[in-house]
Amino acid sequence: MDAGSLIQPALERKARPAWATRFARSLSRKPSRQSGVAPLGSVKQDFAALVGPKGWLRLSPLIRSRFACSAGMKDITYEGTMQSVRCSRTGYLLAQLCRLFGTPLAPFEGRDIPIEVQVHDDPEKGGVAWDRIYFFPGRKPITVTSTKVFTGDGKMLLECVGGGFGMRLKVFEQDRKLHFKSESYFWRFAGLTVRLPDWLTPGVAHVVHSDLGSGWFRFEMTMRHRHLGESFYQDGTFKEKE
Repeated sequence: MDAGSLIQPALERKARPAWATRFARSLSRKPSRQSGVAPLGSVKQDFAALVGPKGWLRLSPLIRSRFACSAGMKDITYEGTMQSVRCSRTGYLLAQLCRLFGTPLAPFEGRDIPIEVQVHDDPEKGGVAWDRIYFFPGRKPITVTSTKVFTGDGKMLLECVGGGFGMRLKVFEQDRKLHFKSESYFWRFAGLTVRLPDWLTPGVAHVVHSDLGSGWFRFEMTMRHRHLGESFYQDGTFKEKE
């Protein structure tokens, strides 16, 4: 008997509200034993294969060079400014909660926030980590960390954060920009992978990486929940630190 069936008798006494239906479905969904993550360091970070040859060639050479890398790459540091860092009230509460397992979301708002981005090999997760250090005025530096990991077949990109949480990303080119868009969120525990129900996530994440010339690039991130609207937004410009 699964967890979803245990709550069925109580719900049958009266009409089941929509939120209860979603909750029961999420409990009854069987977890997968496929971790989706390759053995540590065993899969090359082949973004060109994910994007496709035509789309990859439409990207600027600088964008291609930033992502034509693999585990074991040299460390790179970028610096710049987030012109806008904002979140909704729900997003703020979620960001504070997420600080319990590694701060995957910026927990504060601000404008013109200095940022340092450190890109380096993450042997523990078998991918490439992007550490974004936010220097909010009057606060200690906040580090937001995520690791890009390819699945065992090399056909899917995962964005992994602390606590076993992460999301599956679709990677594509559009208007000569590199796009990362979430398709689902998951939680990995004891060798199992559970897909999280959409209503329990911050929403669809969409990151756009565009080249500005002279070594500069733009990072724009939006998270939009189906029912609650925009939960997070960030927009900034960066270049490699000399």
